[in-house]
Amino acid sequence: MEKNIKLKMEEDKMIRIFVNDNEKYIISSTDRSITAEKIYEIFEFSIGDHYSVSSENNENIEKPVLDFFVGLFSEIVNKINSLYPCEKEN
Repeated sequence: MEKNIKLKMEEDKMIRIFVNDNEKYIISSTDRSITAEKIYEIFEFSIGDHYSVSSENNENIEKPVLDFFVGLFSEIVNKINSLYPCEKEN
């Protein structure tokens, strides 16, 4: 299954994390942390899943912070996708 993980910076500096447009988690503006367990829950991994990462920050609010989290999720996605490459249908 294709899964897009989208990180969206809000005007109030919260980062909302969506998977296929379903909100899964909010990183607050006062506590910029996320646990490994929470990341695992966000992914809801199943063999056969293929992931991509996107971001939205219309106002360029705290761009380095959002870039950090996008980079973190991108590294995880790249590793998962390389361990379980999607099968091409003929």
